[in-house]
Amino acid sequence: MNMMPKTGEFAELEENYRELLSWCSVLEAIADFLPCRIDERVCERICSHLLPVLERTQALEERLVFPRIESSLGDENATDAIARRRNDHHRDRNAAEEIVVTLCELKAGGSRLSWDSIGYMLRSFFCCMRRHIAAEQEMLGMLKNAKLAQ
Repeated sequence: MNMMPKTGEFAELEENYRELLSWCSVLEAIADFLPCRIDERVCERICSHLLPVLERTQALEERLVFPRIESSLGDENATDAIARRRNDHHRDRNAAEEIVVTLCELKAGGSRLSWDSIGYMLRSFFCCMRRHIAAEQEMLGMLKNAKLAQ
């Protein structure tokens, strides 16, 4: 049974990673210039796009990567690896939701958080997201190389 996704499936996942990394760059720029007025259009685009691309990416990882982890690792190792990734997905989604809430508050004229807290929240998210994406891209590379070696 061929467990490797079609090139198009990997391509979609990799495109989502590029889009998430682009949002990370936008969030980093915002964090770098706090406290400042954040453009309402930028806030609106982040609020409407960040969560959907994160959710699409996570769904693709669960559909494409998790089964390959199961088939290439032993039962116990796969269970642990997938559980860690699911926990990461949950934390990433919660962090993205908090960013969206905060940016919507800023767009409306204020926030319950201090500028330092907002900056820390943004940095925490984009640093973790960049690490997550790098780890998943490494996993994709190993899966591709394992397929080529067969």
